[in-house]
Amino acid sequence: MQSLRGQGISAQPARPRPKCRSAAAKPAVHVQRLFCASPRRPVSCRSLSLDAEDLDTPIADLEQALKRAVSKEDFKSAARLRDAIQQKQSISKLAVEDANRRFYDAFMSGRVEAMDKVVGEGDHVQVVHPGSATIAGREQVMDSWRAIMRNVRPGAFKVALEDVRVYAREDFGYVTCVEIIDADDSAGRIIATNVFEKQDGVWRIVQHHGSPTVGRFR
Repeated sequence: MQSLRGQGISAQPARPRPKCRSAAAKPAVHVQRLFCASPRRPVSCRSLSLDAEDLDTPIADLEQALKRAVSKEDFKSAARLRDAIQQKQSISKLAVEDANRRFYDAFMSGRVEAMDKVVGEGDHVQVVHPGSATIAGREQVMDSWRAIMRNVRPGAFKVALEDVRVYAREDFGYVTCVEIIDADDSAGRIIATNVFEKQDGVWRIVQHHGSPTVGRFR
C-alpha cells in the first residue's frame, strides 16, 4: 500500500458536477446569484436578491438570527437569512472543492514545493498515510511527503474520485471520497478524508487520512 504513496496521482471526479454560474452583481446592497441544487439532482437555479450586510455576517450569527426570526414568525426575514446562509455555504463549498483539487495536483506533480504550498500551518496539521501511524505537526507532515516524493514519477498512475462528499463552513471544511487508483503495476481503492482550513484567506489542507478499503490490491 505504501508503494502507491511513492508515485504521483491525478485526481478527477468520476462524475461531472453541475456548474454554478454567478450573474453580474446588482448595485450596492443587493447581490444577484444563481443557486445550484444538490449534485445528485438536476440543476435548478433561482435568482435571489440578498442583503449585502447579511453576506458580511458570520454564518453562526446568521443562524442565530434565523432562529430568532422564525420564533417571531418573521418569515420574510427568515427566508432572507436562510438564503444568505446557503450562499455563504455554497461559496465555501466551491472553495473547498478547489483546495481538494489543488492538493491532488500537488500530489500528482511529485514536487515537494507544490505540496508545501497546499499544506496548512500549525501543530494541528496531521496526515495518516495508508498503513502508517498518525504523523502530527507541519514539519513532520512535510518530512513524510518529502520521503514519499523522492521516488515519484509523474503520470505513473491516476486516481479517480468516487462518492465525493463536501461539507464547508466559513473557515473550515472537509472532503470524504474513495480514491480509485489505477497504476502501472497496482490498482485499488483508498478511503480518504481531507480536512481544509482557511488560513490568511487561503484554503489549505490540515489533515489527510488515507485507508485501504476491504479487499486487497491486485
